[in-house]
Amino acid sequence: RASDTLPAVHPAASPASTPHAKHLVFITGFERFNAALYSAALGRIAARAPGVLVSHFTDADIAARPEELAEALEDADLFFASLVFDYDHVEWLLPRVERVPVRMVFESALELMAVTKVGGFEVANPGESGKGLPPAVRMVLEKLGVVKSEEDKLAGYLSLLKTGPKLLKMVPGKKARDLWRWLSAYAYWNAGGMKNFASLVWFLSKEVLDLELVDPELPVPEVEEVPQMGLVHPEAGGRYFGDPAEYVRWHDERFPDRRDNPRVGIMLYRKHVVSELAYISQLIEFFEDSGLTPIPVFINGVEAHIVVRDWFTTTDEQAARRSGIKVCTLKEKQATRVDAIVSTIGFPLVGGPAGSMAAGRSTNTASRILTAKNVPYIVAAPLLIQDVASWVTQGIAGLQSVVLYALPELDGAIDAVALGGLVGDKIQLVPTRLNRLVGRVKKWIALRRKENAEKMVAIVLYGFPPGVGAAGTAALLNVPKSLRKLFEEMHEQGFDVGNALEVDPEEIVAQVRDADTIFEGSGMKFAKSLREALSKISVVSSEKCDDWLGPIDSKRIFFSLFLALKKRQKRL
Repeated sequence: RASDTLPAVHPAASPASTPHAKHLVFITGFERFNAALYSAALGRIAARAPGVLVSHFTDADIAARPEELAEALEDADLFFASLVFDYDHVEWLLPRVERVPVRMVFESALELMAVTKVGGFEVANPGESGKGLPPAVRMVLEKLGVVKSEEDKLAGYLSLLKTGPKLLKMVPGKKARDLWRWLSAYAYWNAGGMKNFASLVWFLSKEVLDLELVDPELPVPEVEEVPQMGLVHPEAGGRYFGDPAEYVRWHDERFPDRRDNPRVGIMLYRKHVVSELAYISQLIEFFEDSGLTPIPVFINGVEAHIVVRDWFTTTDEQAARRSGIKVCTLKEKQATRVDAIVSTIGFPLVGGPAGSMAAGRSTNTASRILTAKNVPYIVAAPLLIQDVASWVTQGIAGLQSVVLYALPELDGAIDAVALGGLVGDKIQLVPTRLNRLVGRVKKWIALRRKENAEKMVAIVLYGFPPGVGAAGTAALLNVPKSLRKLFEEMHEQGFDVGNALEVDPEEIVAQVRDADTIFEGSGMKFAKSLREALSKISVVSSEKCDDWLGPIDSKRIFFSLFLALKKRQKRL
């Protein structure tokens, strides 16, 4: 089930039957898998707020069920949205939510976040300031000294959730009170889980919409807190570890035979851990069964760079620090060494989902952190807004590919593996994709450990259009001299470049052009058969291609090549 509209469960919940009834409309992005959680919360909500109607939609419903959503928004007293980024979705929503009296939007497109309004508190467009946070929140952060650096401001945002509501509750003035309501609502939402969602609805009903709850003397429960960051393991009995060092001590004692396995830092969505989604345990156990030791850290999303910077260290970083080079902050007593880093979150390393609308602005920071670690950084995640069937038949959808490929690549991710997708309202991992991820992680680690002299490097020259002598050309760039510089640098770093430094680089480029011409151009005129044409160029056997690319991709390439050669031969 892709989504639910949560119906009234008590006759008094109908807006028509109760003059004080309130209607709350929620739109949650990247969360189709949690429909059961919101349904389960209904009974709990109705016990104290029978006059409240809660309608829940996912971001997919904006396109799939626009009439229902439009009708719900027309009647809404409060609009709540999270993780809504798609441009078309935002354009559709903006004119329809402006009439809703109370609007709360978190971690979404800037244009949508800008409509937030809680009484006298309004969120100005964060993009205008260029700092990524609402001015009022930024001011409180600075006053409280929650964060020390620009890159940590979004993570400081979450730290403010703990201290801000308690402090603001004592500050006089309506705007301060409204800001308290906004921060408190996000604290419930951010904590996640069925009980916190029910408490969020009670809080909004009582404190924001002035609806009297059943047992009015009974306070709304406090947020049931799970650490903002921590580590988890399926065999730890529900225990959350405070830092990687604590986790490794437990893991080494629990699994002494795995102490020498390569370690892989894995970043997980905190909400998925809190919601006890089955794929988390499956992923961790698959790594361990494959001879790798996962260091599974859960985060909200905005702290990814903090985990990589402060909690993961590497052999290269330790060597640099011993020589006095300290590029990043590092919490030595809490950190542990890793051989690779895998993010199951995607989005930018700095800011996560909340920083995706400013993608590119923090790439220097992300690059600095990843360069200091100098280990493979891979993004491998299940598709949270796409079902497995559409993925198999149509490939990865646009927004999903931006999250999984484009944004992380700007930071320096070197590989990406889709692990699965939605089957109904559950996230399901595909075993072959898990095998692919683990296999690639192992090979990247092995490559890191291999001496440079033993590594084989392929150099690809630009050559479009083919067959017309364009190979090795580039606007405003001397390709032969650039090749020479590259070979010299590789030689200095210990790579075996053969006799490349003795050969005129112009001759190397000329050989590439000749091969291109033989394959695509006039050389084919003198070939009496495909076999003869192929004999004039370097070829790779189908078995080797299978090893490199896998059977599906290699067959597709060979079939395309065969058709292209047959077509050209007919022309000649």
